[in-house]
Amino acid sequence: MININELHSRIELINSIHGFNDFFKYIKNSYSYVQAGVIIFDLSDLFKFDTHYFGELDDSFLSDVNSRKELLHYCLNETKAIQLSELIGSYESVLVVPTGVYKNKLACFVLESLSLGAEPHKVKMLGDYWRIFLVEIFEAYRRLTSLDVVKITRREKECIRWASIGKTSWEISQILDISQRTVDFHLTNCIKKTNSTNRQHAIVKCILSGELLNPQ
Repeated sequence: MININELHSRIELINSIHGFNDFFKYIKNSYSYVQAGVIIFDLSDLFKFDTHYFGELDDSFLSDVNSRKELLHYCLNETKAIQLSELIGSYESVLVVPTGVYKNKLACFVLESLSLGAEPHKVKMLGDYWRIFLVEIFEAYRRLTSLDVVKITRREKECIRWASIGKTSWEISQILDISQRTVDFHLTNCIKKTNSTNRQHAIVKCILSGELLNPQ
């Protein structure tokens, strides 16, 4: 078993997506796993998830898992480690450990160990062990990807927040003591920055990303 402090240190040193993948390569080789990685589910719209894969995961495995929704549904509702075979009837040697939902993202750690077998105590033991590091791994991913996030300004956030409760541009202009044209300008910026098609779409994306919950 690798020293726990060494694993914590390696997670802290991750500073790129390449380093993120290298970390899982290290995990796979050090523990003699068949595959090891993380699947990130990113809620990009009200009913749409973008899925990202990192680490040492087989293409055939990813194709199989991605074609089904059982894993996503489980990770949306549970945080208990489980053998993938309990969800889709195959991959008994694959363990998944969900993070739970954080803002608009969730993830699950995936590892395949030929020694896993069908013994519940092994599943729980391995799941408990990797849960120690999973939050840090997930935060490392969030830290890396947040560098590319377009920031919404304080005034833009004020306008989209009022719009989210049904206020018109004119009403928002009266509340914030700015012109209606300026309100429309800020709302248009929100639409562009969130890659939305209209004001309602931008509101949904800001809610999902947590922007409306964190005033500047």
